[in-house]
Amino acid sequence: MPQTKSADIARRYIEAVGDHDLDTVGGLLADELSASFAGGTLGRDEWLGALKRLLPALVRNDIREVFAEGDRACVVYDFVTDTAAGAVPCVELVTVEGESITRIELIFDRVTFAPVNEALAARAAP
Repeated sequence: MPQTKSADIARRYIEAVGDHDLDTVGGLLADELSASFAGGTLGRDEWLGALKRLLPALVRNDIREVFAEGDRACVVYDFVTDTAAGAVPCVELVTVEGESITRIELIFDRVTFAPVNEALAARAAP
């Protein structure tokens, strides 16, 4: 696979998440997606559900860099929130097969991200 193809698909995915466009995100994810972060692994529907829960705090994703080699791409970006966390640096390693993302590995600092989870919990409380 040309490097630009995997990089383009990975970039479109991160941009779509930042734009709150889960229809586009869903269209880029393979049915057999395996997404891992913080020691856990989720399937496609679980991953989309997790993203949907984060959207109320997400303002946008600011992409810093995209690197690719073959079917793998690495996207370095800031997950910009409206919480005390502000912008949380993140890295996603994405594997692309054909036109779909089959694997995602999300890397971020859980301590830096904690205010996002706290804000979302507070907003969900009655």
